Amino acid sequence: MIEVCIALLCIVFPAIAITLGLRHTLIDRAGLVLVCFASGILLNTLTGSITDVSPFVSNSLINIQTQITELTIALALPLLVFSIDLKSAFTQAGSSSKSMLMAFASIIICTFILSFIFQGHIEGLWQVAGLSVGAYTGGGPNMAAINAAIEGDKDIFVMMTSYDILLSAIYLLFVLSFAKPLFTKVLLPPAQDVLNKSENKFAHLGEETSASYQVLGTLRGLKEGMITAVLSLLIIGLALGLASLLPSSMKSSGTIILITTLGMLASFIPQIRRLTMSFRVGMYLVLVFCFTMGSMTNLSVLADLNWALFSYIGLMLIGAMTIHAGLCRVFKIDVDTFLVTSSAAIMSVPFIPVIVGALRNQALLVPGFCAAIIGYVLGNYLGIVVAISLKSIL
Repeated sequence: MIEVCIALLCIVFPAIAITLGLRHTLIDRAGLVLVCFASGILLNTLTGSITDVSPFVSNSLINIQTQITELTIALALPLLVFSIDLKSAFTQAGSSSKSMLMAFASIIICTFILSFIFQGHIEGLWQVAGLSVGAYTGGGPNMAAINAAIEGDKDIFVMMTSYDILLSAIYLLFVLSFAKPLFTKVLLPPAQDVLNKSENKFAHLGEETSASYQVLGTLRGLKEGMITAVLSLLIIGLALGLASLLPSSMKSSGTIILITTLGMLASFIPQIRRLTMSFRVGMYLVLVFCFTMGSMTNLSVLADLNWALFSYIGLMLIGAMTIHAGLCRVFKIDVDTFLVTSSAAIMSVPFIPVIVGALRNQALLVPGFCAAIIGYVLGNYLGIVVAISLKSIL
């Protein structure tokens, strides 16, 4: 019963947050993305003692939560790009590719530095290094593919996955809250003319406020929402069919890439691009995704830590972000592009709408997708090369 209740709460909580946001400006100022994610973590903390009583309930709940995250983000990705003018998006945020390459360089530099510092303190350090590069240039699917490719130790992989989920959640909370005010002190602000252009070109996207979601309750919102949801399901079906032709190690990342690419291609059809409500429907699904992800963030993993490994991953995130920020300062990359590309590398494609929504700079949505897709494509290669190199060196 508790699984059904929490699953329903995951779906309706964003609507509750929106309603509260209409009445309380503090929620709007914090941002719906951050509110949903933090509320999910709070839910996990409050219900942890209940699910711990029964392993069956716990496993069943995790399965349901995982299915919700996979379905919502798969549906959201095409919806978010249907109504976007891709040419304008690339024109207005052309520095994202350069910034993404800097993110890759930062992660690799940080990996080698930390590997020499932690030599002798972490078992299978070469494997840890390769998996870290795969995770923080591509994503979880890359980490799994690299572990299979290098025949890595299963226990190390499971432990790393647990720590990665927790530390990535902390990283995400930081990016959604304090990161922009902090890095604005050292990086350029987004160009004002770009912001003005994005407001004109992407006016239908609106700001990420509670009021912007009210259109979903109108007749037009409901009609367009149903049409675009069907289109999104068709794209998912086609992507799954094409991904089934890929090797098993590439199916997960390949599916995400195909869904995103097909959604982008659909935006070139004028009739689909005019369905402007699709973006707001997609962002509601992103809010569901955020709340559900938060509800899966288990803080109890802190009770019995492998401190060396935990410190390695934590310092990897801090060090890579710091080096990346330094490079962006040298090459005059603005703070929004830095945060989106840093998130594209560390958090991957599904989190780009989350970051863009929090920054309220929709011009970076498609370039952010592209940067993250580059990470998916290159992540396996970079991780395997680093793992093999460090195995021979160490």
